[in-house]
Amino acid sequence: MPIHEPHPSTSLDPGVDRRDFCLGSLVAGLALACSGCGGGSTVAAESGPVPTLPVTTTDTRAALLATPDGTTRDYRNQGSFFLVKDATGIYAITAICTHLGCTVGVPVSGHFLCPCHGSQYDLGGANLVGPAALPLAHLEVTEATPGGFLTVNPARPVAAAARLS
Repeated sequence: MPIHEPHPSTSLDPGVDRRDFCLGSLVAGLALACSGCGGGSTVAAESGPVPTLPVTTTDTRAALLATPDGTTRDYRNQGSFFLVKDATGIYAITAICTHLGCTVGVPVSGHFLCPCHGSQYDLGGANLVGPAALPLAHLEVTEATPGGFLTVNPARPVAAAARLS
C-alpha cells in the first residue's frame, strides 16, 4: 500500500485552522483594497511639495497688478500654491485640497478642481463642491525687497480678504 504524504505547498501549519486562515485572508484583502482609499500612496503621488519656509516667486507686484483680474500664476512645483490677481490686489492660495491633501489643478472656467475626489473651489478658495468641506487656505504675500519679487510664506495663513495692492 502506497504512503501518501501531503504536498509541502498545500499543507497548512497544524496550528492554523481553516477558519483562522480564511479570516486572516479576508482581513489582508480588505486592508489591501482600502490602501487606495486615501491613506495610501495615491494621495502622496498627487501631492506637491509643501514648504515651511517662504518661497520667492518670479513675479513682481507691479507686473502682476498690470494683468487682468483672474490671472493665476502656478507655483505648485515650488511651493504648492497659486498667486492670483483680482480687482482688489494679489493673494496667494494653497494648492492643497482640504479633503485629503491632494494637489488641485490649475483653474478651469474659474474653478480649482481636485483630481482625486472631485472637490471644487472658486478662485477665492471657497469650497463649491465636496467632499471637501473647508476652503483653501490663503497665505501671506510680501515683496522680498521694495519693487522686487513676491514672497509667499506658507507658514503664515492670512484672512481670505487679505491682499497685496
